[in-house]
Amino acid sequence: MFRALVLSACLIGIVLGLAMTAMQAVGVTPILLAAEQYEVSHGPQAVAGAHHDHGHAGQAGHHHDETAWAPADGTERLFYTAVSNILAGIGFAAILLVVMNQLHERGRLMMTAGRGLMMGGLCYLVVFVAPSLGLPPEIPGAAATALESRQLWWLATVILAAAGLGLLILARGWQRGLGGLLLLAPYAWVPAHEGPLFSHPDPQAVAALTELHHSFIWASGLTNLAFWLLAGLLSVIALQRLTGIAQGHEEARD
Repeated sequence: MFRALVLSACLIGIVLGLAMTAMQAVGVTPILLAAEQYEVSHGPQAVAGAHHDHGHAGQAGHHHDETAWAPADGTERLFYTAVSNILAGIGFAAILLVVMNQLHERGRLMMTAGRGLMMGGLCYLVVFVAPSLGLPPEIPGAAATALESRQLWWLATVILAAAGLGLLILARGWQRGLGGLLLLAPYAWVPAHEGPLFSHPDPQAVAALTELHHSFIWASGLTNLAFWLLAGLLSVIALQRLTGIAQGHEEARD
């Protein structure tokens, strides 16, 4: 069963990664490229100090450094984006498969398409929505606090959101109240940047970047929603097949 789950996670991850790359190429990358034009025109210091999120599922963001290597625009950039998305897809699919399989074995989850979409939606709330409420996805040129503190906050938020939702859904009594507290806990302190989001000297550029920023949040949210719904659906299909095969083997032994 373990090998079957690993293989399923790899296959699902490839599909998810390619689908995410295609969606990003249409809805996310054009916004980033447009924002980078303002970032570059603002000078080397803007490039060196920019932090932004490319809208990958579960990605906390990354740092641009003027001396760091970066893939060239076009095919090379698309290739590395696809590889990154596939690796992320495999990791998330593996976690989702294990969780769903454990819930199914305990009689807490039926293997239906609707339940798969529900699990994907819950993962979307945990991995994207909960962190975005404190630190929305950012475009190039946006001011931000230190990357390390933002990554640690993102990780803590995801863990607490997963635990909180789990208690709200699966627990009873006072433990549900604890789940609500866990959901709210990360927002007691958010490593948010103080001051204007964009420091470009041209007011028209700031207005354009602000509009691009809002568009980027929506585009990232929709692509991540599609990613997780597809992940949940593919995971339940894979588990339907695996549990059916396992039952067939048990009947054959009998």
